Amino acid sequence: MELSLQQLTKPLFGIDIDDLLSCWKWCIGEMNRVVLISSMGDFFLLGKDDAIYWLQTDCGTLTKVAENLNAFNIFLTDEDCIDNWFLPLLVEKLILSGKVPGDNEVYSFKRLPILGGDYTVENIEVTNMSVHFSFMGLICEQIKDLPDGTHVTLKVV
Repeated sequence: MELSLQQLTKPLFGIDIDDLLSCWKWCIGEMNRVVLISSMGDFFLLGKDDAIYWLQTDCGTLTKVAENLNAFNIFLTDEDCIDNWFLPLLVEKLILSGKVPGDNEVYSFKRLPILGGDYTVENIEVTNMSVHFSFMGLICEQIKDLPDGTHVTLKVV
């Protein structure tokens, strides 16, 4: 099964972007707008410098991936970029397992990879976007300054 970019991203209409970004202000600062949301729950953002940034919510990193929107659109035709940014082989496995997100849902890790979770069908569930982005943002902010290997205990209230 070959997945299209539409199957690997989420439509932006009808989504409260400010709500989704609210728990990520510590990481993203001021950005102009959201360009894409991946089905794996990541953001692609247009910065004040007109560059495109990839916010990986599974590890809380913000990476510049293109100098501008035109370059980003060219990268969206590059198979290596698609494989790296959108994980189509994993998304395909999720779809085949019956895990198909609705309009306001993305894939979310049960145990974050940054906390030892795996990129497997068993470790991923379909989650409401607001819940995903809030939860991931809060956790990533709390652990951002910890050295690798630090023992972390999470309490979910």
